[in-house]
Amino acid sequence: MNNDTIITRSVVAGVAEVNDIIIDDSPRTRIVFRPMIHRNGIRGDIIRFRKRSNGELIEPVPLNFNQLNENDGVKIEMKTETLAKLYEEISKLAQLLQDRGVRYGENHFTVVNANALVITDENRATVIRKLLDSGDDFWSALESIDSDFVSNFVENRIHKKRQDSLSVFEDHLNNDDWGEGDWQNFFEKNQWIFGYGLKYQILNIHQSQPDYGGRSVSGAGGQRGDFLMNSEADIKFTCLVEIKKPSTLLLQSGQYRNGAWGMSNELSGAISQVQINAATWEIEGSQNLANTETMMQEHIYTVSPKGIVVAGKLSQLSEDRDKRNSFERLRQSLHNPEIITYDELYERAKFILGSSEGLEL
Repeated sequence: MNNDTIITRSVVAGVAEVNDIIIDDSPRTRIVFRPMIHRNGIRGDIIRFRKRSNGELIEPVPLNFNQLNENDGVKIEMKTETLAKLYEEISKLAQLLQDRGVRYGENHFTVVNANALVITDENRATVIRKLLDSGDDFWSALESIDSDFVSNFVENRIHKKRQDSLSVFEDHLNNDDWGEGDWQNFFEKNQWIFGYGLKYQILNIHQSQPDYGGRSVSGAGGQRGDFLMNSEADIKFTCLVEIKKPSTLLLQSGQYRNGAWGMSNELSGAISQVQINAATWEIEGSQNLANTETMMQEHIYTVSPKGIVVAGKLSQLSEDRDKRNSFERLRQSLHNPEIITYDELYERAKFILGSSEGLEL
């Protein structure tokens, strides 16, 4: 049994046996500490075993001290290392007794040292969750250790944080209680949601609230948008994103003609805004010396920049075939920008998360 694992089995109320603890081991002998814990402390036996040639332990015959002669005795010599090991193991048991007491039934505990965290079957999941929520300093130190276990642990932390973000996305999508600024902040903190562009390109946010005019892309004022993004590869291309709200109407409130529904004014305005911003960025902003130098260093280029508008929900159209047909035909007829609804973006995020299930630790 690994000495880092302590197994206790209750024998009577307030008293428990503990698995044998090896404190010295050699080819011919083994010394073990066989402890018991009780409410008032620790007691136990120290037993020296002999070994057969195959390493099997020979069970010692108990010695009745009452039958010893007056000058007889039993001596077990222990080295410094053995005594240190015995002290260490007693300290672990004392810490366990202080933290957990004597528990009923069989219990498994893991103790690193006397001052370390005691992990039980009952608190193991809680301990792992707390580790996953640890601050960046902890994870920076952890990531510097080169091991598969640490890599898997880091991947699981990322996966958990994305699961939490997806839950936030779902809650506010259903409650419709966020404005455009709230959604912009959320997407800026969760760039992985835009991880796959509509043509399955990887998209990264290059600049939030960018200035598309002649000044630097991060300048104040001017003609602004929500996100300037770029595809991700050896050579990258810019992409403009405009964020509206889930409540943004996709179609007009009334039919244009029988079976035909026109695009809503708000969505039409967002499309026009992205088209104008894209033209301004290509002609002016991307040619600004500061922008050119910065982007060329990162191998980012601007060629007829793609636009994306995030607006509305397809559930607005669920009960009307003519609405569904009108919207999808309008969307397919647009060369640029591409329109994606919030529920589609949510499902894409859920797919991305499902494609990167947490790794086994």
